[in-house]
Amino acid sequence: MRISTNYLNTLYNTSMTRQNQNEISPSESGKNNYDEITIRFASPEARDSKFASTLKNVLMNEIRQTPSEEKLDLLKQRIENGTYQVDANKIAERILLYKGADSNE
Repeated sequence: MRISTNYLNTLYNTSMTRQNQNEISPSESGKNNYDEITIRFASPEARDSKFASTLKNVLMNEIRQTPSEEKLDLLKQRIENGTYQVDANKIAERILLYKGADSNE
């Protein structure tokens, strides 16, 4: 959903008009009850900081997970047999936390 600047200005002006009316006639304050919405946006630095923090937490959770013994044994066997193939695309996907278009997962 996209909120245009004109819409926000209209909301603000309407709010200010109602607020001024309430200040002028306090006896009628019960007539102008309305909900108020405050829209704030984070600065690019704050968004970047939050993204970095979230990414760090996700990566730390992945690093802390220990692989199973079966998986490690299978990997050792494949390396010893020379059948282990490094998939550069998978490595790049993991580094970038991105699933490529060719991925079937």
